[in-house]
Amino acid sequence: MASSQQDEDWQSTKAIVLERSCHMFNNPLMSDIEFTCDGSERKIVAHKYVLATSSSVFYKMFYGKLPETKPCVHLDDINAEDLEEFIRFIYTDECNLTTHNAMSVLYLAKKYIVSSLVQKCIKFLEANLAAENAFTVVQQAIRYIEEDLEKKSWDLIELHTYEAVTSDAFTSIDQETLAKLLKRESLNVKEVDLFNAVLKWSEAECSRKGTEANTKNKRTVLGNAIYQIRFASMTLQEFAWNTADSDLLTADEMIFFYQNFSGVERVSEVWNMSERKAKKETFLRCSRFAGHGSFVFDECKPLAHAISVSFSKPVKIHGVRLLGEAGKKYDVRLEVYSQIIENKFRSHEDSPGMSGVDDSPGMSGFDVMLNQSLSQCSCSFQSHHKCQEPSYDLPRIGWLKDCRNEWCYYKVLRCSRAKTWANVCGTRSISSNYFQYSYLT
Repeated sequence: MASSQQDEDWQSTKAIVLERSCHMFNNPLMSDIEFTCDGSERKIVAHKYVLATSSSVFYKMFYGKLPETKPCVHLDDINAEDLEEFIRFIYTDECNLTTHNAMSVLYLAKKYIVSSLVQKCIKFLEANLAAENAFTVVQQAIRYIEEDLEKKSWDLIELHTYEAVTSDAFTSIDQETLAKLLKRESLNVKEVDLFNAVLKWSEAECSRKGTEANTKNKRTVLGNAIYQIRFASMTLQEFAWNTADSDLLTADEMIFFYQNFSGVERVSEVWNMSERKAKKETFLRCSRFAGHGSFVFDECKPLAHAISVSFSKPVKIHGVRLLGEAGKKYDVRLEVYSQIIENKFRSHEDSPGMSGVDDSPGMSGFDVMLNQSLSQCSCSFQSHHKCQEPSYDLPRIGWLKDCRNEWCYYKVLRCSRAKTWANVCGTRSISSNYFQYSYLT
């Protein structure tokens, strides 16, 4: 099939197998199979042997009892660009994942049973999970039975429901995913806003089915999911101004809820009359140190300190804890990007284990929280603080153990959630112990 006009001695320039395999990616030299996709005239060349060694599906396709004999395989369920990234991974162990192609590449990895690529795609999706794509991710996680990814997606949706249901991705979900959303008891959105989003979804679903977006058709596409909308938790004004104009409820249903608003206690075997509870953000702490004892505080001089932190996934950074002698007051100036916090703080001792080190004793200090949380994967802190009440008694002498036993680099060993890590780089000063963050969408 393929003809070569390349240097016949290229092999000697590739020291390892991976380099030689990378050289052969999308290379017509010795290729014996081509792929085409709908909507593109591109032909992606490959080698049956390489594909078969990475995928049992390809092995059966090319070397099974009924092998594919055609020189070109046409795929109508994927585009050429995503297929190229999939094949790139087979040849190079790398691929260029983006928020636009990760789902398609995951689909191919599942279809052809390339487990290592499946895990790579899932890790990428977890790290890039956001309100704007959460419904796309959760729907695919349900489809591919990726329970961990599904749970993380729902957790994010519950925390940032309004942003998620007002995204373009929401109007594209199927009815099954919509029903699962409406059944959830913890959603951080006003019920009237959720209703309007569901109404918009029903109109989009009618359009996909090629039917008119009238009351009957919208009720049909919603199915029983409509009974999970908590109309009873709306205010009378919200209900009157939104549901009446939508024509989504029948006259009897409108009367039922109006009676409920007027104080007549109504019970329904069909409608969910309970009120949802908004899910609140939980602050998490990462410790800079693996362990500690007592410390020496030179309180006669101001402590100047700088520290940088980076996370393995997007988070909101809320503040940092500075060390100080328990009970003493400190003048503090903290700089984080454009934010400057200047205030007086009293140091106190944490409860055991609060420093992020299991079973550790309390560490004295104080939290300096930002006026507005930062949505970052990394940031830098600069702090200056001086004790207002210096003690000239003999200071306690103790120890502080960093995680790498190196003065310039620290890696957080323990966080409050698994599979999240943070790197912390700072000076030798022990004036900053840990920082507070929460997961970001």
